[in-house]
Amino acid sequence: MRIRHLAAAGTAAAALTLGAALPASANDSPAAAGPLKTDRTKVKVFEHPAFQGRYTAFTRKMPNLPAHGWDHIGSARNAGKRTVIFFSGANYRGAHFSLAPGESEPHFSHRGMEAVSLIFR
Repeated sequence: MRIRHLAAAGTAAAALTLGAALPASANDSPAAAGPLKTDRTKVKVFEHPAFQGRYTAFTRKMPNLPAHGWDHIGSARNAGKRTVIFFSGANYRGAHFSLAPGESEPHFSHRGMEAVSLIFR
């Protein structure tokens, strides 16, 4: 009988330890998951103009977008707090234009170039 009590106590302790080690779930409040990083650098790029189609967000410099499956960017939004610069060539070379924090470009074709790399300043 005493062995059963010890086994039950061990199981309960393991469950408590496991629960403390797991990350907060999506249903928990943001405070439970930790502070949000609102100062992060972030640019959201879209496959088509007018912010349509497939999209992703980049939070770090990208020297070669086609190597990451982005042969064409149709539009972009700078959702970060730093300026993002788009280049026509790999490794930050060639013609370029920038988007300041909060700015967006709904039609990359209006810039007359294909963006192949990006960097934050």
